[in-house]
Amino acid sequence: MIEIIILSIIQGITEFIPVSSSLHLVIFSEMFYKTSLNNLNLLVFTSMHLGSLIAVILFIFYDSKLEIIKVPFKRLIELMFFGTLPSVLVGFYFYDFVGENLTINNLIIFSTFFFGVLLFFADRFAQNTKNIKHLKFIDLLFIGIFQCFSLIPGASRSATTIISSRFLGIDRKNSIIISTLLSFPVITGAFVLTIYKSDIQQFNYIHLSQQVIPSIFFSFISSYIALKIFFKYSSINGFKSFAIYRVLLALFLLFK
Repeated sequence: MIEIIILSIIQGITEFIPVSSSLHLVIFSEMFYKTSLNNLNLLVFTSMHLGSLIAVILFIFYDSKLEIIKVPFKRLIELMFFGTLPSVLVGFYFYDFVGENLTINNLIIFSTFFFGVLLFFADRFAQNTKNIKHLKFIDLLFIGIFQCFSLIPGASRSATTIISSRFLGIDRKNSIIISTLLSFPVITGAFVLTIYKSDIQQFNYIHLSQQVIPSIFFSFISSYIALKIFFKYSSINGFKSFAIYRVLLALFLLFK
């Protein structure tokens, strides 16, 4: 129970900031519990993402409502469709590859370092001249294609969407909103796909009361709080601190 609560909190805190939630779950599982993340009950892992999904819905329609209503509804649909379609198509075929590489290895260390450097330069040299309303079709497609890199363990979905948005000159606040909006269909799709591939017959009352409900609850609370703080902090201060953190973390994992 304690392990599930801690993992759910870690998942919630790191899901929407550009540091890779899966990486931190792997680190905690392997370094503190001496076990692979693959050994975690699939239903529990899915429940953590469900908690984050609920937090996204609350944040989009409550906390960032004033920003969202400024954007035409058609543009929001286009963003979520074209910004998500490439990663959904690619993710369907690389689902097993991602699961098999959820461990501390050279790939996850390299991607943590590489996308940390990209995040630093994307944020440092962005022009801050665009918002969601200024995005063209080619911009939406670019963000969607770039998000495919999030399937590389350690890359981070949040990092790839923010990096691509900043490269396009989108300001920090709108980059976070874009990343949050795109998380909705991605997390939903991952949730449905995981349920489809899991053995749902193993589900019972014990799983519900001792694993699933705590996973959803603590993931939701930590996701919502982290998202609010991240939005307020990074809209003003940018993403430099997260980029540096990624680089230092990669070096730590490399030489530990």
